[in-house]
Amino acid sequence: MIVRANCKLNIHLRVTGKLPDGYHSLETIFQEIPFYDEIEITDLESGLIEFVSNGIKIPDGGNNICTKAADILKRTYGIDKGCRIVLTKNVPIGAGLGGGSSDAAAVLKALNVLWGLKLDYAELEHIGLKLGADVPFFIKGGCAWAEGKGELLTPMEPLLKNGSILLIYPQIHISTPDAYRKLNLNLTNLSNNIIFAEVSKPGVSLSGIRAGLTNDFESVVFKEYPEIGRIKELLLCEGADFAAMSGSGSSVFGFFTNEDMIKKLIGKLNRNYFVKAVKL
Repeated sequence: MIVRANCKLNIHLRVTGKLPDGYHSLETIFQEIPFYDEIEITDLESGLIEFVSNGIKIPDGGNNICTKAADILKRTYGIDKGCRIVLTKNVPIGAGLGGGSSDAAAVLKALNVLWGLKLDYAELEHIGLKLGADVPFFIKGGCAWAEGKGELLTPMEPLLKNGSILLIYPQIHISTPDAYRKLNLNLTNLSNNIIFAEVSKPGVSLSGIRAGLTNDFESVVFKEYPEIGRIKELLLCEGADFAAMSGSGSSVFGFFTNEDMIKKLIGKLNRNYFVKAVKL
């Protein structure tokens, strides 16, 4: 079985507090986009879990979230079979795009079919949360308002549509734990659900709520890495209808309704950047 593991963008991201278990509470808008890793999964009667990766190098090798996803499913449901996972890694690692979480969700969904488990979405999301806070979103994908650690999901209509995304990863690794530590929660204007009230309205559009969208991590990351802030400014100056950093960075994306603007902009970007145009 071959499956695609799409990445995500955070269109909006507020950190609203700290939970007793050490995680932070947040409110965010996730949107899945068709830029993906590819995963081939086959049964192994031996009961072993084997892993091979191609493309972008994975730092932790065999001890990665794909094998952890297979192992937790195997142990939880007493599966005798094993599997061979071949990952073709295209989505940059540690870029705020949820690539690893999406890979884990894709493995869970594929093995649910291959091993005949017949688990529903809620059961898969419950297992996924043990692997990472973003994994439950990728079980269904699409576009969703998320709260809690990111696992409390309310589906919504996609905000980014009828256009293209220009995704720029400047090859700067941002430590998510460090980014959280540097946030001043007293200054992040805790949630008052104004954005949620707006996105819940029928026919919500990007233009209607754009002014209220933000990413709390931008103030921290842009201060330490001004280059990332300049990328966002460039996207807006070159005609993006909307631009933001995704997650805790360092990827920045621009949404364009005019593809010609993307073609012109690509030629102006640093050649060392990872750049990907994605049609929605």
